Amino acid sequence: MNKKGKSEWDYNAQIIVDEYKGIILSSYVTQNPTDHFELIPSIEQLESNLEGIYDEMPSNFQFSADNGYSTDENTTYLEEKGLDGYISTRKLSRKEKKYNLWDKPFKKDNFTYDAEIEIYICPLGEILYRRKTYEYKNKQRISYWTNECKNCIMKEICCKKKNYRTIQDCGKSSKIRMQRKMETDWAQKIYKKRSKTAELPFAHIKQNMKLHEFTTTGIKNTNTEFKLYTIGHNLKRIYNEINRKNN
Repeated sequence: MNKKGKSEWDYNAQIIVDEYKGIILSSYVTQNPTDHFELIPSIEQLESNLEGIYDEMPSNFQFSADNGYSTDENTTYLEEKGLDGYISTRKLSRKEKKYNLWDKPFKKDNFTYDAEIEIYICPLGEILYRRKTYEYKNKQRISYWTNECKNCIMKEICCKKKNYRTIQDCGKSSKIRMQRKMETDWAQKIYKKRSKTAELPFAHIKQNMKLHEFTTTGIKNTNTEFKLYTIGHNLKRIYNEINRKNN
């Protein structure tokens, strides 16, 4: 089942793009319907492609990825490799797509997190303090709440039948740290570059190079076809850069 809600024989294309010049540094197609498992193979392929230039991945490389890559495994991998990652959260993705969050004004996405003092602030301005930290199914859970809910005029809407509203952060420590990071303005500013860096090559390959569907079948042949398109994209980028410098 694809994003259009149809059952089709589809492939999931993956690329890593250099933000500086728009060169595609890693590319392949997979039959996995989601991006959950594709961050690690993409970075491993990148390392292989760059091993003639770098002995090891430079620590100042920044990796941005959308919310589809937000998993415990991926955030842990980035930390263990010492890589500077910026993976979007569900909240940030909805903000980017301008979803109308006020249809449900007391959803978690409408609570503001203050990383400096580790609190959540509800839409009405009440502070939810960090109250409890525990593990459930090998994942960390951090709970926030306030006793002021019992006096709130919106208690029945926000808390329903409970005495107070609880906000929870769930996941491995690495994922929670990534969520905290993506709450900051500076991280969001870095992540915002991704919309041009990653999406423009896809748009160029689809619209200008006319890759609307693959002409080959089978994962091996389709991978080869897609790589030829990405090579064509890179040659165009290199030609434009040489032409710009000569003029």
